[in-house]
Amino acid sequence: MTLVKHSSLLIPIEQIKQLLSYAVGSATDEKLSNILEQVYSPGNSNLYVCIGKDGSALGIIGFKKEGASAEILHVAVDEHKRKCGIGQAMIDELLQLENLTELIAETDPDAVEFYRRYGFEIQSLGEKYPGVERFHCRLVFS
Repeated sequence: MTLVKHSSLLIPIEQIKQLLSYAVGSATDEKLSNILEQVYSPGNSNLYVCIGKDGSALGIIGFKKEGASAEILHVAVDEHKRKCGIGQAMIDELLQLENLTELIAETDPDAVEFYRRYGFEIQSLGEKYPGVERFHCRLVFS
């Protein structure tokens, strides 16, 4: 599998939206379209798609980079391909492609263990939204 910038792919937009929907709460078509147009427009943030050997889209990872640091905005794996190491492989490849020394993310209780298993330092942000605890995740390389 390999990471390819979303803008250089011929993957149908509906497939990209489906993957993105796994990382977005209350994902409507309008909300997903707005994220793709506003967050991942050229010159803003980057969206990579993980492509399998058969050419299918296995997952996505979106991030905003500042120098050698990046913040993960969205990460998701096809629901039928989870628990196969794809998420970890996407982070591994992102770190190499973008030559990063720091990676941060904010997540919820559903995904915090993914980051913990990878080696991120986890800090609770408390109940950032009513009834929803959020976590700050940070990974530093020297």
